[in-house]
Amino acid sequence: MDSITEEISAMVVGVGSVGCKIVSNMGGKVIPPEVNKLYIHSSQEFLNSYSSEGSESILLNEHVHFLESEIKEKISNRDIIFLVAGLGGETGSLVPQHVARIAKELGILCVGLFSFPFAFEGRSKKLRSQQAYLSLSKYTDALVCIENDRFLESNLKNNSLNDINDLFYDSNSHFSALIKGLVNIVSHPGLLNVDFNDVKIIFSNMGLSTVGYSLQRGEERAELAVMKLLESPALHHYELSSAKGILINITASMDMSIEEFEIVGNTVRQFVAENATVVVGAVIDPDMADTMEVTAIITGLPELPIDKDIQKNNFDFVKLSKSITFDPHQASAGLSILSYFNEFLHQKYLGIEAKVSIEQTGNKVCLIVETSSGDVEKIEKSLYEFGLVVVGDKVPSEVLTSNLDAERLQMKLDMAAMELKHSEKLLTLYQDDNKNYKSRILSLEEKMSELQRVICHSLTQSQEHLSLQLSSHYDLPQSLINLLESNLNENISGVARQRIEDEVRKHVTDKSKAMSLQQLAENALYGVAGNSLYALIISILSTLPK
Repeated sequence: MDSITEEISAMVVGVGSVGCKIVSNMGGKVIPPEVNKLYIHSSQEFLNSYSSEGSESILLNEHVHFLESEIKEKISNRDIIFLVAGLGGETGSLVPQHVARIAKELGILCVGLFSFPFAFEGRSKKLRSQQAYLSLSKYTDALVCIENDRFLESNLKNNSLNDINDLFYDSNSHFSALIKGLVNIVSHPGLLNVDFNDVKIIFSNMGLSTVGYSLQRGEERAELAVMKLLESPALHHYELSSAKGILINITASMDMSIEEFEIVGNTVRQFVAENATVVVGAVIDPDMADTMEVTAIITGLPELPIDKDIQKNNFDFVKLSKSITFDPHQASAGLSILSYFNEFLHQKYLGIEAKVSIEQTGNKVCLIVETSSGDVEKIEKSLYEFGLVVVGDKVPSEVLTSNLDAERLQMKLDMAAMELKHSEKLLTLYQDDNKNYKSRILSLEEKMSELQRVICHSLTQSQEHLSLQLSSHYDLPQSLINLLESNLNENISGVARQRIEDEVRKHVTDKSKAMSLQQLAENALYGVAGNSLYALIISILSTLPK
């Protein structure tokens, strides 16, 4: 016991809101300081609430496929990672598979700890969780799946639900027990030590797994711990006799006896198959006093009865989009060319699974390609080569192996070129017509300006010769006519009004002169200088004797 067993490099990865919360709630009591934590979420604010260390988080600011190098950097050089998430949600159902796939490529043992949603959360979440399970089973070594409904039924029978947090207490506790038990059994001294090779045997490529644990005190703690463990909803619904591997961890203080160890071991033999791999470890924890904790990790269980024909989970699909803004007359031809990319892609790479669509908003045409992450490089390369052909830097036969396919592409480009040429011709005609129209408008504006100048000049000349016209047609004194002429284009002041009134009363002494002055006002003054001078003359005439 004095010799320290091997140290393993472990990491606990929380994905999505549920996964991050579970990892955070485990805290230092469950996750030893030597075990690193990593939080993966789409909200920076959410990540900041759990860790201020940038090395402990990954922000999903784009599709997880494009963050692959960052994930590799974070998890590399680990012996084992525990991947924690709640299946059914957006992030928890679409992201863990990428982390598991990368871990598998790096040769890291990956144990998934996942919870299935409650039935009351709806059929959509249930279907998504099943799809996620099927895809996760391809990449994780072992999947420990806690079905929340089973614990809910048990808690309702025992009346052990007090608030909303109790709904998740059991699943979180089982995940914590697995991580704590597995790390302790390898890295802490004990009566019976387990090395990491034993752990690999139990977990590698084992598929569906489960975990049970129990904490008991007193003289019969070993019997009670095993009994309560087997009654756990996490084990109750599985065919434990079909399990391929079982790892038992017994943790107690220095007072642990060989008899207690045998009680746990004999109970395990009663429900496991003869060909199952069984690993038992006993860890000493001086702080546990009169307490014994038993954790059973059971691997290689029969797969869940999930229809494998359900629609594949789209966790591995990446959306690529390229937008081009055309001139108005080019949009139709551009749309026609881009619509051919789907056919070009499948001519270039036979059997590739990709969904190609086009969206157009005004002159902006967006090409959208949805494909699995493994095909992204092929898509981008194909798009680049397609662009070279479109702009004429390459001929179709340089990128397509089939002569028939190359001829079809060339025909498509020629048709688009003809459409574009036709559009340009229409645009030229439009521009010519528009130019002619503008010229006619400018000519009309010049003629209107000339007419305005002629009218203004005529009015000015009329006013300049007003005195000559008046003196030859009306029998009025020249001094009165001069006075009226001087006030044609001005506002009449009070002094001018008085002078005009005095002159009128002085010279208009009979009915004949009054009639002449009235005719003058009506024919010459009204409309030239406005109503003010006309109104003044008429008002003065009205006061003269009849």
